[in-house]
Amino acid sequence: MFGIILAMNRFKKPVLALGAESKGVFSFVKGGNLFTSNEFGNLGDYNNFARYEASIKDRMRKIKPRVIVCDMHPDYNSHALARDLSLKNGELIEVQHHHAHIASCMLENDLKGKVIGVAFDGTGYGPDNNIWGGEFLISSYKDFTRMGHFKYLPMPGADMAVKEPWRMAASYLYDAFGDSSLRLGIPFTKKIPVKEWRVLRGMISKGINSPLTSSAGRLFDAASAITSSIFKVAHEAQAPVSLQRLAEEAWYEEGLYPYDIQKKGLVIDVRKTIMGIVKDIKSNVAREIVSARFHNTIAAIINDMCMRIKAKSGIRKIALSGGVFQNALLTEKTERLLEESGFSVYKQAAFSMNDSGVSRGQAAVASARG
Repeated sequence: MFGIILAMNRFKKPVLALGAESKGVFSFVKGGNLFTSNEFGNLGDYNNFARYEASIKDRMRKIKPRVIVCDMHPDYNSHALARDLSLKNGELIEVQHHHAHIASCMLENDLKGKVIGVAFDGTGYGPDNNIWGGEFLISSYKDFTRMGHFKYLPMPGADMAVKEPWRMAASYLYDAFGDSSLRLGIPFTKKIPVKEWRVLRGMISKGINSPLTSSAGRLFDAASAITSSIFKVAHEAQAPVSLQRLAEEAWYEEGLYPYDIQKKGLVIDVRKTIMGIVKDIKSNVAREIVSARFHNTIAAIINDMCMRIKAKSGIRKIALSGGVFQNALLTEKTERLLEESGFSVYKQAAFSMNDSGVSRGQAAVASARG
């Protein structure tokens, strides 16, 4: 069940890192070596969490950690367990989710100093109490600075928006078109029941059960729903994978949509991107072309943001991490643009891009903090 992943001098003392919530993977450091568990699944499931907890407590009898590390999210089961364990077993360190992603990538590639970290995923708790997921960081192992991100948008229905991508699509359309959203004349909006739209609009405008998110994963959900009229999904990343497959059929397409980046805070505004998608759909542009242009746009945004951050910092090393970069097409397009711009790009292979790799990053951060 366990294997030595790395033996590195940076691991000075016994550490237990509990990872995130969706994958249920923990890591521990003993004798300078980093070990990682198998995946237990989503820890919101009682049986998964019970097996995960039992395995951790079995390991603790052997490693006697001096530091317990967990995600910052206060509602994660792994967070609650970490707090309980730390009462008797040492110091508790909370690590921001996307910092852990970038540290995991740095660890695999044996990077030192600081990098520009691009962390794209579905959900990660931010220190500002919002849901992060489209993040540009300057990161070392020890700490990070958030340099920019996608503009916050309401996530109507909170977790329901993950299972029903039409909710995020409606949120992005409302941001771009306001009350005229249902009068756009595209297949997606024609299928939205007026009553449901009114309820959703009320949730968005009044902030009812609609936490703010900067998530790139939710943006991909929205683009997929608008392009292909996807309302509900049965499994994780179903909508973005559908969008990727369409884009792969138009691999030759080089067009992209406009976007804005606010100078203050480097906040990315994709209202013009959404408008471009709607315009193409109304003009009967093939879904494959629309999907390819969207992928091109996200890759261009990443390159644009990294160029701006490099101008401020001088950093040329880029670390890509987070579940969105499991999209091979996006990663390939992004890497090509970044390398053409003079960056050195680092990804993950031995460590997963998704939350399975978070505990390793947590362990690296904790070790760097001494």
